[in-house]
Amino acid sequence: MTRSSVPQHQEHLPCLYCGERYGPDEFALHTDPVHCGRCITCVDKPACFSCRLMYCVCDVHRYRG
Repeated sequence: MTRSSVPQHQEHLPCLYCGERYGPDEFALHTDPVHCGRCITCVDKPACFSCRLMYCVCDVHRYRG
């Protein structure tokens, strides 16, 4: 496949952690790790991750469902 045959728009792929589709403008939210260091389940996960551990104390990843 040559470079000219690649579509110009970016495909919105589903996130491995939250399942939402994201584009280049939301790349960091779904890929950059957040070093919360407080919970063994969610440490180094991206900000979109929701920890389902009952006693998670991390303000970024705590499940709010």
